[in-house]
Amino acid sequence: MPNGFDAAIVVDVIRATTTAAFLLQAGAGKLLLADRLETARRLARASAALLAGERDGLPPPGFDLGNSPREAALLKLDGRPVVMTTTNGTRATLRTAALVPNVALGALVNAAAAARWATGYDSVLLVAAGRNGKLALDDAYTVGVIVSALQRLSRARLGEGALLALKLAENADAGVIAHSAAARALEKVGLERDVALCANRDALRLVPILRERSRVSLTFEGAVF
Repeated sequence: MPNGFDAAIVVDVIRATTTAAFLLQAGAGKLLLADRLETARRLARASAALLAGERDGLPPPGFDLGNSPREAALLKLDGRPVVMTTTNGTRATLRTAALVPNVALGALVNAAAAARWATGYDSVLLVAAGRNGKLALDDAYTVGVIVSALQRLSRARLGEGALLALKLAENADAGVIAHSAAARALEKVGLERDVALCANRDALRLVPILRERSRVSLTFEGAVF
């Protein structure tokens, strides 16, 4: 991953960055992202936090919540912290934060807001988390939507990856994410209804913003743009 960027937006639209936005919208006091299950469990115990996340699409044993934006959207958290760990999104975010000082989480539900956040920086890296180390259709499309919003706001100069994502977004609509491998994997575990909410463009003005980092976790808070 290249460095030298002022800021980054990490995208894992199905489902981690979408769920993160809804958890903070639901009133989570803060959202801690952890890579490993044992780290997440330890952090949750230390801060009386809820545990949220997935492995193979489903909540690990002992977790309070899965990685479902539909579930998160119904919560009233009243300031309670949440610790989250997922297969792809949280790991991509931790890798990105090791190289870039300012990090936000982007999705279709907050694409325009994420673009507004990005205009505060000179150079922004857009990170498509992908699936199991490979490029994912759903994340590439979402990056393109954010790039399109950025272009309307600032006429930013684009790298080739951003241009490719933009062309995808210009020639498809949000329904394309239902054809991704991530969406098909959710169908297999009975969670396909999450995909429709992940495709709900600009439903939120809240953007999860990195506020603190430690050796094993990142702490995000919500900001409105």
